[in-house]
Amino acid sequence: MHVVLLGGAGYLGTVASHHLAALGHDVTVVDGLIYHREDDPAALLPRTARFVHGDLRDAALLARVSADADAVVHLGGIVGEPASQLDEQLAVELNYASPMIAAEAATAAGVGHYVFFSSCSVYGLHEGTVDEDTEPNPLGIYARTKVLAERRLPDVLGSQSALTCLRLATAHGASPRQRLDSVVNKMASHAASSGSIPLNGGSQRRPLVHVGDVARVLAGVLEQRLTGAWNLGSDPENHTIGDIAATVAEVVPGAVIDRGPERNEADARDYRVSFARIERALPGACATTLKDGVREIADLVLTGAVTDPGQAQYDNHRGLLGAVTSGKVGRLESADCRRYGAEYSSEWEAS
Repeated sequence: MHVVLLGGAGYLGTVASHHLAALGHDVTVVDGLIYHREDDPAALLPRTARFVHGDLRDAALLARVSADADAVVHLGGIVGEPASQLDEQLAVELNYASPMIAAEAATAAGVGHYVFFSSCSVYGLHEGTVDEDTEPNPLGIYARTKVLAERRLPDVLGSQSALTCLRLATAHGASPRQRLDSVVNKMASHAASSGSIPLNGGSQRRPLVHVGDVARVLAGVLEQRLTGAWNLGSDPENHTIGDIAATVAEVVPGAVIDRGPERNEADARDYRVSFARIERALPGACATTLKDGVREIADLVLTGAVTDPGQAQYDNHRGLLGAVTSGKVGRLESADCRRYGAEYSSEWEAS
C-alpha cells in the first residue's frame, strides 16, 4: 500500500513512518518543517521512505503527491492551544484549511482512504465519560479547527474516499523527532534533569496514549479500512494530572513533586474518554502504559541522548514562535486559505 503521510516528519509521523515501512508499505512523507529545529528529516525517517519538503497548504503539491496514493494521512499542523493562539489565522490555515485542501486533492486523485488526525481535545469539558457519540465541546482555537474539519471532510470526500477521524489522547514516549512539551514528557524529562516534577493543578483528567501505539493503530486502520470517528487510546490510561506526577515520582529515582496552584486556569480541559470501540476493533493495540513512556523519556535524559530538555527544539510552542518571528513560516493567504478561513469564522463567530 502506498501511504502518504502529510506532516510525517513530526513527533507522531516519524514513528508512524518507521512502523508502516517495517510492515512493507510504500511511504511518502510530506512536511513543511514549520518548527524551528535543526533536525535533518532524512535522518529521522526510514531509509525506504520518500521525503518531500513542501507547504501542506499548497494545492498543486498535494495533488502531485496524492496521484498514486492508496491512502492519505493528515497528521500535520499546529499542535495544542498555546501554539494555536500565537496566530489564529495561521492555525486555521494549517489545522483546518490544509486538511480540507488535502481532501480535495485526494478526491480528485481517486485516493481510496483519507485519515485525519483529530484530538480528544474536541471534548473540552465534560462530566462522566465521553465516547465517539458525545457532542464535542471545543474550548479553543485548536479544538475548533479539529471539530470543524471532522464536520466538513465528509462533504469534500463524498463517496469517493473512505474517511477515518482519529481523536488522539495526549501522546507520550520517545520519537525520532522528540517533543518534551506534552504533560507526560515534560514531567518526566524535568524530573530526570532536575529532580523536580512541576505540577500545576492535579485534578484535571487526561487520557494518554503512547506514540508507538498511535502508529500501530494507524496501521490497523489502514489495513482493515476502518472508517468513522475513533477515540485513540485505552481505558486504563485515563489519568488525572496528579496521577501522572505521582507515576513520574515513582519511576524516576529521587524525583519530588513541586506543587503549584490546584488548577491551571489557562487549560480548562477535563474529561474521561471511552476507548471501547478501538479496543474491540484492534484488541491490545494500545497496551503501552504511562510507566513505559515515563521510563523512555527519563532514559533519554539520563543517558545523555537529550542533554537539555529546556531547549526550544523540544517545545512546539517555542519552536513555532521562533519560526514565525524569523519568517520561516507565516500566513499563506491563498484563495483556498481565505475560503476555508471564512468558513471557520462563520462557524465560530459567536464564540
